[in-house]
Amino acid sequence: MMRERLTLLGFAAVILVFIVGFSTLYQAISELRSGVSSLSRSVEEQGRAIEGLRSQVLAQGEALKDLDLVKKRISSIEESLSQVASARDLERIAQELGRASAELKLLSSRLTLVNESLKASVKELMSTVDSLSRRVEVLAEQMLFPVTITDGVGDKVVVLRKPSKLVSLAPSATETLYYIGAVGLLVGVDEWSDFPAIVKERRDRGELAVVGFWSPKVEVIVGLKPDLVIGVASVPSHRALKSILAPYGIPVVLLPDFKLSDVEESILIAGRVTGRVVEAYEALYKFKLAVNYATLLSSKIEYKLKVAAVVWVKPLFVVGGGTWEHDIVEVVGVNVYSDMMLWPQVSPESLLERAPEVIIVTSSHGAVSAEDLVNFLLGSLGDAAYRIPALRDGRIYVLSGAYEDSFVRPSPRTILSLYVLLVALHPQLFNLTTTAIPQKLSPETLDITGILSKAAPDPVVAFLKVGLGG
Repeated sequence: MMRERLTLLGFAAVILVFIVGFSTLYQAISELRSGVSSLSRSVEEQGRAIEGLRSQVLAQGEALKDLDLVKKRISSIEESLSQVASARDLERIAQELGRASAELKLLSSRLTLVNESLKASVKELMSTVDSLSRRVEVLAEQMLFPVTITDGVGDKVVVLRKPSKLVSLAPSATETLYYIGAVGLLVGVDEWSDFPAIVKERRDRGELAVVGFWSPKVEVIVGLKPDLVIGVASVPSHRALKSILAPYGIPVVLLPDFKLSDVEESILIAGRVTGRVVEAYEALYKFKLAVNYATLLSSKIEYKLKVAAVVWVKPLFVVGGGTWEHDIVEVVGVNVYSDMMLWPQVSPESLLERAPEVIIVTSSHGAVSAEDLVNFLLGSLGDAAYRIPALRDGRIYVLSGAYEDSFVRPSPRTILSLYVLLVALHPQLFNLTTTAIPQKLSPETLDITGILSKAAPDPVVAFLKVGLGG
């Protein structure tokens, strides 16, 4: 009996030893696993840190490469400037300097990951560019004036000296002057010019005279004694003003405003007649970059939607061919009224026949809504109106605020509306769905720069922000 008890006790002791040993082993394994897990996290963190460092090194390497190219270009510009012999030479230099200036500013915006010495180098280069720009400006006044240009209606206009007082007859002309840094020379504007905000503020304070748009006030313009009046080719009264102001020695330059490509020509004309050729080429470079990227995105569209752009509801006016708005629509879709010129009046029945899949409406600063168009079509066509695909599918979009202004004004700011329509019509390009697009398209309802910041190059997003007042 005693032997059995001893045996049981011995067996219990062995089991106890085994349990204690297993518990110790399990604890050791748990600690080992915890250590491995901690080490794994540490390795992952170090990996991310190394990857971040690698990204910084790559960014710094690319920035250094670009910076070196810009340095060489600026050195070349300095050498060319010392040998300038003619106005043509000077304009070529201004073009190169404008591009270098734009590239340098874009490079500066990418320097968030690179070191301070590189930033200092860019700052020094920017100072050099500013100095060169001032030298070009002085030479431009001496060599480019008097300047003779062919304006948007084909007239040769002579500007005797660099203007110090300008009058703008159209919002698009005012905005073009803003993009080349000449808006501060304005002494008079039309009643619709409200961008940049400082123009409206100065006008409201009485610092800028209101000279009219459709019917320019001749006596007000003459009283301002401007060196130059800038209007647009599409307005008959602006053309008539040429002969009226000629006896007073006030030249009138009309910017072309029929095609999207006219914006590029307008930038250069405005730059030449104001002596801001460097700034004009810089603005042109940025504008073309934004247009080219939009065109690149549109090339990825497998099927371009049929679009009607309505500029007025009662009576019904639409965007036809031969307009900058048509060119914008054609980048993102197919204008169903491309066979009609300018802004023709059409019938509700024609919308039924042409069956647009998307309808874009300009809100006339909030006076027109999608409901206004729907009610008008239902009143005219009855239930047959729902056979219009855009109406049936709820794809009627109303442009409002800055998005509307940028669509109806052919200035560098026009690029903003191009991207708005690109997002609205083809949200899949930006990983969005159709349901994510609001019916009313305005900066308050659709953050276009926020959407594009994930898809477009920084320079493009920066240029769009300028059009929003940023």
